[in-house]
Amino acid sequence: MEKKENILSYIEGKNFSKTIWSPVGKAMHTYNMIEEGDRIAVGVSGGKDSLTTLNALVRIQKIANIDFEIIPIHIHPNIDRASFDSIKEYCEKLGLKLQVEHTNLNDMLFGEKEVKNPCFLCGRIRRGILYRMMKEQNINKLALGHHKDDIIETFLMNVFYQGNMKMMKPCYESEEYGVKVIRPLAFVEEKDIIRYVNKLELPVVKSDCPYEVSENSRRLRVKNLIKDLAKENKDVRSVVFNSIRDLLK
Repeated sequence: MEKKENILSYIEGKNFSKTIWSPVGKAMHTYNMIEEGDRIAVGVSGGKDSLTTLNALVRIQKIANIDFEIIPIHIHPNIDRASFDSIKEYCEKLGLKLQVEHTNLNDMLFGEKEVKNPCFLCGRIRRGILYRMMKEQNINKLALGHHKDDIIETFLMNVFYQGNMKMMKPCYESEEYGVKVIRPLAFVEEKDIIRYVNKLELPVVKSDCPYEVSENSRRLRVKNLIKDLAKENKDVRSVVFNSIRDLLK
């Protein structure tokens, strides 16, 4: 394990105060995401968002006068070990022990029987596994890596395809499972996360999900729509986000 000062210096990087740490701090303060005595599970897929979320929590643990515990959990979609070794090693570098739960998600989602909405099913199964593990270990909060772009895209997907205005909230209580879900990156834009992970050379695990780049992906269509609109108005993400801010409470 690295020394506390070295870990903090590495995590913070250089020139990310305005784009990463300020919005993370604002989200955490606005929604009171972390409290004394919390045991916080972090869903670590190995992607850029989950690793940045893990770093954000470790940073808060190092600089804030709050005593809380971080428990990184990786829901593995198959039995291939090599693909999560780098995540395990990175957690150890931060002084954390990664918990790994093996599943047959790949077979369930992309087996012989085609699943109509694999993203929804995948998220639901993963969340169910995380909630079960949290209950077994008396963990009261779950930190997920969804960012500002995810919140905007989800809102527009619900409007366009479902005819409702349901939100991906930065913080909410799951009454069914009795835990609080927090999204520390709620005010951070995806482009800034990409710049951060590239600068720090974080061990990002490339997703092998075929649906992420599929022309049938509704999220990808909405993402591309926003990208096109941004060519005319570079602040379109903030415009949409500010218009729905009251719905995030």
